[in-house]
Amino acid sequence: MTHLTHRTQAAAAALLTAILCVAFLAMPASAQDVFTVTGVPVDERAGTTTEAQAAAFRSGQIAAAQALLERLTLPEDRINGGVTSIPADVAQEMVAGLQVADERRSANRYIANMTVNFDARSVRSYLRGQNIPFVESQAARTLVIPVVERDGSAGLWGGSWYEAWLSGAHANALTPFIGLGSRMTGEGDDAVPVGRNVINASIVQSGDEFALRELAALYGVTRVAVITAREGEGIIRASGTVYDFSGPDAVASELESAASQSGYNELARRIVQTAQEGWKREVVVRGGEASEITVSVLYDSIGQWRSLQRAITGASLISNARLDAVTTTGAVMTITHRGERAQLVRELAQRGARLEEERGLGWVARPRN
Repeated sequence: MTHLTHRTQAAAAALLTAILCVAFLAMPASAQDVFTVTGVPVDERAGTTTEAQAAAFRSGQIAAAQALLERLTLPEDRINGGVTSIPADVAQEMVAGLQVADERRSANRYIANMTVNFDARSVRSYLRGQNIPFVESQAARTLVIPVVERDGSAGLWGGSWYEAWLSGAHANALTPFIGLGSRMTGEGDDAVPVGRNVINASIVQSGDEFALRELAALYGVTRVAVITAREGEGIIRASGTVYDFSGPDAVASELESAASQSGYNELARRIVQTAQEGWKREVVVRGGEASEITVSVLYDSIGQWRSLQRAITGASLISNARLDAVTTTGAVMTITHRGERAQLVRELAQRGARLEEERGLGWVARPRN
């Protein structure tokens, strides 16, 4: 067995500490996904195709800006601030880029679906200038297991309900949802959705914790939502259960039911919208002074340290996180945050970090799982 000298051990520890510090400094301030709006339909007519396309790009950017405004803010705050929509010229100035898909053209018409990327700093600056509270931090991702009940039987793999979540249309929401089948194993004709051999409709509807935990691990999430849709009399209704596996014990909560006469995609959108509004109400801050706390961040590996970094630096309530000291097993940080301490605890819990006050140690942050 090779034995390290004290000097070698000290050098290795110093190198690891340097890596930890560099990793912290390289962490982004927050996720940018929420500033991207996908699936914006445009359909414009004009004298020429070029004019129709230009008009479509303008209208698409304005519609995307409206969708972003509604994503980041609450209705009462928009009304109180007197900003129920973003002016067209302001919206266009915020755009950082756009992509189009499913283009169709004629002599005087342009049809497409747009994805619009907004500049985060411009959006923040505008909302702060209008004194409108906003939320930009995403909650933990949720894997949706979409079950359809029809004629006394339940189906899972395939169909319109399955495709509605598989589209990825809700990955940029403040409460991001990803669909079963969004990860594949194998290649080409041999590719199969991850989890195909783990679950079926009866297993997930029975709430089999072992199978659901296994599926969550395969998709890299800690939250799984089993959502069952039922058709009847021209209306599709959905209800379900959300399972949280971020802690040692599973926590199950009922999902708020939803209904739609406009199809499965609209039903999925309504479920995400309801979850998003609830998340905003939990973490939004209206005025108040910033608070500063010293936090001991404890971890067992570089992987855990990086996860805690992402949780802390990505939290919308945290305006500054200063690294005061770091070792191979822990760090000391000074955190400046807005809002109540309980709000910060809830947001960090959603992001995978457990923040609590401990006797003799003060405030401590650890991985939730």
